[in-house]
Amino acid sequence: MEQVYWKTPRGKPQYLPRTVERKKFRFTTNRPWTGQFRQQNMPGTIRKKVFVEPVANWTFFKGDRVEVLAGKDKGKQGIVSQVFQERNWVIVAGLNCHLRKVADEKDYPGITIRSEAPLLVTHQVR
Repeated sequence: MEQVYWKTPRGKPQYLPRTVERKKFRFTTNRPWTGQFRQQNMPGTIRKKVFVEPVANWTFFKGDRVEVLAGKDKGKQGIVSQVFQERNWVIVAGLNCHLRKVADEKDYPGITIRSEAPLLVTHQVR
């Protein structure tokens, strides 16, 4: 995968061919075609490398029933709603949730949104 941010115009022999692009990406729950992903992976930003343990054969798919092995929802079962193979993550519907407050202003109390956090396939789900 590559994202080209700037390229020398074609048909201009006075310019040396140059390309500004990012080749190493930080994958999160934002998909690569969204604006949030591009904002997190802007050119010039340096982020720590995330080491991902390779999984030999991937056995988790959307719609599978899994059991959570760690965290406050340990022992509960749920359905896989999203799969992120780049980071060995699955999101289980309704489990491993956290609350987030959005649009909190002086004259408006804001809204609390519940969202699921990802679980590692290697040792947090079975």
